[in-house]
Amino acid sequence: MDERAVEGLYAAFEDVPRPRVVAGCPCCVEPDEDRALLARPLRELGVDDLGRYAAKAMTTWGTDEDFRYFAPRLLELAADDAFGWPSVEIVFGKLGMVPWGQWPQREALERFLAAFWSRTLTRHPAHPDAGTALCALSLAVCDVTPYLDEWERLDTGAAIRHLRDFATEGLIRRRGKWVRLRNAHWDTGGRPHRQAIAWFTEGPALRAVHAAFERTDDEPTLELLLEIEQSLSTPGG
Repeated sequence: MDERAVEGLYAAFEDVPRPRVVAGCPCCVEPDEDRALLARPLRELGVDDLGRYAAKAMTTWGTDEDFRYFAPRLLELAADDAFGWPSVEIVFGKLGMVPWGQWPQREALERFLAAFWSRTLTRHPAHPDAGTALCALSLAVCDVTPYLDEWERLDTGAAIRHLRDFATEGLIRRRGKWVRLRNAHWDTGGRPHRQAIAWFTEGPALRAVHAAFERTDDEPTLELLLEIEQSLSTPGG
């Protein structure tokens, strides 16, 4: 991750008090299970300390104020795909459960999420990949247009390869039409899903490919772009 974005995230949250306890549902969380969460400074907590909490936060374990304290470390680890389980989609989805747009840390969170996406588009392979990263972001924000606009520039070879991967594997086609995005974590009734599937299937992604054709004469890149064009142009394929 961009070090400035990570440091900015911790700086923004540094005044959030550490909880005295992180209580959970007695059916799901042992009475002293929060000890590992509170035993060390936040930045020293690892995936073994935070994994179960990351999966259960605010559903069966802790409050939104507890989550606010742990958020920088949870997001940092999830962005690096460190947990394995819970997935980055689940952890970023926790952010979507709280009104973080009203928090004083909003701008730091926005910068972190933007840096996470930008890093994804400059690496291929990336962990998580662009399809997973976009889905995770869709669960944290209500508008994925800025991320799609950045992808549309196709200004790195990695961004083109990610688009090839998504165009060939990330869309569910049925009876000659695209019906939804493949990742099961997408909220198919939500605005971000509508925005993303429209971008892929209603012209913007294809226009980006055509513009990229005009900018390059590199044969491997042209082959990737042709593969994307053929996939997006033939939904029944």
